[in-house]
Amino acid sequence: MSTLKQIEANRLSAQKSTGPRSAEGSGVGDRLLSPAKSALKSGLDAESQFVLGESREEFAQLQAECYDHHKPRNPEERFQVDSLIRNEWFLRRFFRVEAHLWEYHTTLAERGTGVELGEAFTKASPIFMRLERRIRAAEKAHKEAKAELERLQQLPQPKETTSQIDKLGSFLTHPESDAISDLEIARMDLLLREKLAKSGIVDPSAL
Repeated sequence: MSTLKQIEANRLSAQKSTGPRSAEGSGVGDRLLSPAKSALKSGLDAESQFVLGESREEFAQLQAECYDHHKPRNPEERFQVDSLIRNEWFLRRFFRVEAHLWEYHTTLAERGTGVELGEAFTKASPIFMRLERRIRAAEKAHKEAKAELERLQQLPQPKETTSQIDKLGSFLTHPESDAISDLEIARMDLLLREKLAKSGIVDPSAL
């Protein structure tokens, strides 16, 4: 069983490992921000997502995987993908917290009884229950974000086609039909009436 000194030593060791350890790992975030990889950049402030013992490399990998998989096409879809990332990251953190809680409270239990886990849970039950509520909330938020993202991605997207107005303007400028328009008929009727009037014929039906 780990002692308190060993736990503290583990935490200090984890602190030294928070960050990319290789050129390949450091490049994950750059690949995420590349336009060729995703339609939009993540709206998450990556630097605010880390606590002691967490890896920037793992978070960047999670971002890249989610954006490559879901491929958000607009800011609304991007928001839901970021929500998926954030809540999955929370869940990973909470599961580590749970393991640390068990380790910490069992070190405080009476040694040699064989029921150290039971004693730890009894004494720290309110803490475990509070953590369970946080886990459930993150799972619920993750599920809702996924459902909303799927709904948004099923909506029809506007197509990039030639403007109907441009087509109409082209038709009026360069008529390709032999049909006579109403406007042309009206003009012809007016000219005919003027010619008849000059000839002294008032009623065209008299012809």
